[in-house]
Amino acid sequence: MRNLKFTAALTIIALCLTLFSCTKKEDLTVTPPTTTDTTPLTIPDGNRIRIHFGTSTQDGCVYSFSNCIWIGWGTALNAQDAFAIHFDNGNTVDHYFGDYFPLTADYKIDEATAQSMGLHEQVIPAGFYPILDDATGKIALFSPSTAQPVAPLVNPKNPQDNLGQLHNLAIQVILNPENKAALRNMKGDKKAIQAFVLDQTFKFLEDNELPVSQTEQTYIQALDLRRDYSSFAARLDESHFSANDKKVLRAVFNEVSAIPVNSAKDLSNFVTIMTNFENNIAANTQLDDPKMVLSTLSVLKYSRYYWYWKSISSGGTGTPEPAQIPDWVWADAIGFELGGPAGCIAASVIV
Repeated sequence: MRNLKFTAALTIIALCLTLFSCTKKEDLTVTPPTTTDTTPLTIPDGNRIRIHFGTSTQDGCVYSFSNCIWIGWGTALNAQDAFAIHFDNGNTVDHYFGDYFPLTADYKIDEATAQSMGLHEQVIPAGFYPILDDATGKIALFSPSTAQPVAPLVNPKNPQDNLGQLHNLAIQVILNPENKAALRNMKGDKKAIQAFVLDQTFKFLEDNELPVSQTEQTYIQALDLRRDYSSFAARLDESHFSANDKKVLRAVFNEVSAIPVNSAKDLSNFVTIMTNFENNIAANTQLDDPKMVLSTLSVLKYSRYYWYWKSISSGGTGTPEPAQIPDWVWADAIGFELGGPAGCIAASVIV
């Protein structure tokens, strides 16, 4: 699992794209003073991330914030006169997906593939599709009659889009059953929890060829990741962004902060609005640190999507998260500037 190059399936992500609460502040450690100086953080270019985001089948990559390394290969088949994927490891699929497979980009079934499966050539729209028990085991059924459509999450016009994908995959991997049990056994020990989560985060990034230097690790470990993220405007003001970049982000944050997300339709609206912001800013806005700004927007969009999906997909509770952006989503987005990819991943788990 530590070397993602061992199979041809793990290609540069651009190849896949062609297919298709408490927020009380705790005095954990000394927080480095906020200045206008840049932090010693390395923010990777989106195209440097070489993780295969999706479930690989013999007929191509079905996009999601998953990785075939952890969930196993899938076999495409016709089930109930619809395209479906059979998963090799049902228990792992339960952990990663719960009740719904998040198809984060439209998936095209070409004529030859469709005919071989007894289906029509078609494009399966992005959205949530049920994972069912079948005679063959666990399958994701991509049937229009059972779909919850959501606008495509993947945005190739944002060059930092993969940072959002990376964030969501990291949360999936780090919050595995074993780690969840370990966190519960810490019984609320804030220092121990932060140290454990950061250790898991650094390991995840190293496994995926994005190692965090010792200097960066020391810097991130000294941060207080338990902040009042509900005061997102105050946290933005404290950040290292330039005045110009703060102005750009403040406008986005203010507009999207109150957008309700109580249904897949609401989530689709949120994703569409965020994608439009990303496209406009990437193409038309002068930024002092475009990589950091566009990464922050990507993480905000992916995190909002992720936590809504988890709220309806885990255990079949059907209980959505708060209608407005909850604190843990702001922790993801603002945590990116605070501590880079490692900081936002860890803040997400901790908060």
